[in-house]
Amino acid sequence: MSRPSPSPEVARIRADIERIARQELRRDGPLPDGDLGEHLDSVERLTLIVGIEDHFEICFEPEDEDDVRTIDDVVALVQARLAARDGAL
Repeated sequence: MSRPSPSPEVARIRADIERIARQELRRDGPLPDGDLGEHLDSVERLTLIVGIEDHFEICFEPEDEDDVRTIDDVVALVQARLAARDGAL
């Protein structure tokens, strides 16, 4: 059984995050599936976080780290932050 296609917004966010990772972390391929903490060191995670915050003009909270493990978690968090930001306008 195949997974449903992501919404255009989710696909755009994921593509932007992948591009940020390639640029900021100088990665050749996509971010790995699974726990990002197992594939990125603390400096790489911080670099990626700052790049995402700058690109999307959002802010993560320190406690967000507890709920974010995978690229899908990052995408969902960015989507939530964008919705909160845009709803506050």
